[in-house]
Amino acid sequence: MTAFVRAHQFSFATLLLVAALVAGACGGAVTNSLEPAPSIPTSDLPFPRTVIDDASIEVTIASEPQRIVALTPASVEALAAWGLSERVVGVAACTCLPSALTTRPQVADYMGTNVEAIIALNPDLVFVGGSGFTPDDVITQLRAANLTVVTLDPSTVSGVYRTLQLIGDATGPSVQAAGTISTAKEEIAAIAALVADLPQVSVFYEIDATGAIYGLAPNDYAAELVALARGDLVSSGVDGVYEISLEALVTAAPTVILLGDAAYGVTAEAVAARPGWGTIPAVVSGAIRPIDGDLVSIPGPRIAEAFRAIVAQLHPTVTLP
Repeated sequence: MTAFVRAHQFSFATLLLVAALVAGACGGAVTNSLEPAPSIPTSDLPFPRTVIDDASIEVTIASEPQRIVALTPASVEALAAWGLSERVVGVAACTCLPSALTTRPQVADYMGTNVEAIIALNPDLVFVGGSGFTPDDVITQLRAANLTVVTLDPSTVSGVYRTLQLIGDATGPSVQAAGTISTAKEEIAAIAALVADLPQVSVFYEIDATGAIYGLAPNDYAAELVALARGDLVSSGVDGVYEISLEALVTAAPTVILLGDAAYGVTAEAVAARPGWGTIPAVVSGAIRPIDGDLVSIPGPRIAEAFRAIVAQLHPTVTLP
C-alpha cells in the first residue's frame, strides 16, 4: 500500500482504502470488468462543461483547467498519463507520485489537509476523494472558498472506468480518457479469458500486519480484481471491514499470501516467523509473494496492469500476453 494510503487508511475508523482503492462498497458483479467498451468520442467538447461527480453533485467547469490540485492518487496518475502534469500545482503526499510531480507542493498528508495552502495556489479545479478519503470538513471549506471541487470515489471496477472518464471530462481530454478505458477493458478481458477455466486459488492479500492484520474488504474494488483473476479471497467477510483476526485467517487457510506491503520491507521470511502463522498452507509451501501495493490499491489508469500483476502471482505458470 502506498504511504498515503497507509497513513489515511488506518487513521480513520472506516479503514478506507485508496486506489482507490479506493473506498466504499464494491457491490458490482465481477462481470462489470468485461462490459463492452463505450464508444470513444471523436472530439473533445468545448468548455464550459458540466459533469456529475462521484458524489452525484453537478459541477460546472467554466474553462479548461490550467491550475489543478489533485488530492487522490488516481487523479495524479491519470493527469500524468495524459500529459497534463504541467497543469498540476498541488498534490497529496504519496509514494505513487509520478516523477514529473514529485516537486509539486504537497498540500495533504496523513497529518491532514492544508486548506489555506490549497487556496493560496489559486486552483481552478480541485480533485478530492470521497467516502472520507478527503475529510468532509475540508471539502466544505474548499467549496466555501468558491473553488471548483470534483469528488472521485470509485467503488467497483466499472466505477473506476467511470471515474477515469470523469477526470478526463473535467480537465479536457475526454477522448484520451475514453481510449484509456477501452484499452484497459480489452486487456483485462483478454487476461481474464486465459484464466477463466482455472481452479480458484485461496488467497489472502495483506495490506498491513504491523499491529492488527489488514487485508482487502470483500467489497473492495481490488477484491473484484482478485475474483476476476480466479482468486478466492480470504477476508473479514464483512463489507467495509479490512481487519481480520489471526484465528479467522488461520481457519481460512489461504494457499497463497500476496504481500501488498512488500515495499515496506515485509518479506516471506518475516511472515513465516510470525507467531501463529506457521500452519497456514501458504506459509508451509512458501507461497508468499510480493506484489506492488501502489499498483493494486490505486483505482486509476493502471488498472489493467494491476490485474495483470494479480494474475501473475496467483497463476505463475500462465503465460500472459
